Formats: sequence, C-alpha cells, structure tokens
Amino acid sequence: MDLTRDPNHEIAEVPESRSGTSLYGPGRFKRTVISAFLLFYIVAVVSWSMPPSTLLFIDISKKLNTYMRWAGVAQFWAMFAPQPLNLNIRMEAEVTYRDGHKNIWRFPDPPSFGYFRRYFEERYRKFSADNLREDRNAAIWPDAARYIARLNNDPGNPPVTVKLVRNWSEIAPPGSHKAEPWHQAVFFTYPVKPGDLQ
Repeated sequence: MDLTRDPNHEIAEVPESRSGTSLYGPGRFKRTVISAFLLFYIVAVVSWSMPPSTLLFIDISKKLNTYMRWAGVAQFWAMFAPQPLNLNIRMEAEVTYRDGHKNIWRFPDPPSFGYFRRYFEERYRKFSADNLREDRNAAIWPDAARYIARLNNDPGNPPVTVKLVRNWSEIAPPGSHKAEPWHQAVFFTYPVKPGDLQ
C-alpha cells in the first residue's frame, strides 16, 4: 500500500489470510462454524465408538444420546457382543379390504436394494425388525397399523383390518450348510376406523 500520497493520512491495512480473504469477514465466520462442527462431530463419533464399559463413554453418551440418535450415527456395542442376534427377521402386514381381498405389505428390506437406496432405507428395516417387533414396544403398534392402512388405502375399497406379522428364521451355525425354516406369527390386529385413513 502506498502511503506517500498523503503523509498526514494513515490507513490501517486489513490483515489477509493466506487465501487472500479478510480474516474478519463473513467467510472467516463460516469457516470457523464449519470447523467447530467438524471437531464436535469427530469427537462425538470417536467418543461414542468406545466400549460401553469405559467411564468416558458413560459420561459422554448421556450428553450425546439425543444428537447421535437424531443424526442416525448411534451404534451400540450390543450388536457385536456379548450375544449378537441370531435371527433373520422380516416384518410384513396383512391388509384386509372391505370386499374381503387381502394384500401383503412388506416393510422395506434393504438387503434386496442397491447400495444407494439401501443407505436411505436401512432405518426403516431397523425400525421394524429391531423395534416394532418387540413386545415391549406394543405402544407403537396401533400407529404403525394406521400408517400402513393409509399407505394401502383405496377410497373405493378401503382397508378394514391390518395385521402385523413377524417372520423369523434362526441363523444356522457356521459350517452347517443348512438353511433353517422360517416361522410366522401375527402379533397385532388393528380394526381400521374411517378416521384413520385421513
């Protein structure tokens, strides 16, 4: 900057970053916010990935639980040990219409999808196979049945009953080369009301 034109007038130079942008402008604020979020996210994921027996995990998991579940990155060690689930599970619903016709509606089954769609549909599998099927979650069964009734609604022939069905097969031990049989059980029947379809 040339200050020789007016020696009585001082102009303070604005510091510049290496990229040539002002250190005090809006670009700097955005980078700071993004960097803070990335730092938080990395610390959260690393902390959450620690074994549950560590004191750090216990302390941090209480504080991060809501965020990790909302973001869909919560992972629990129970998936791997001490007793991993030894069942293949598929969930479906039997929808009965006013004229007596029945339709089987299946919850999304990500293993049959391509990789891109599987990424977005996995939560639905987890909801149905890991949560909806459990008796301890019976409070959500009516809501699930109403949702399925709305998805399968035909105004000329509306659904009158939705049955939630569990399908499961035990996973054979390694090396057995034998497929285990599938079992099926209706665990909830919901009589659909006209107001449920709106």
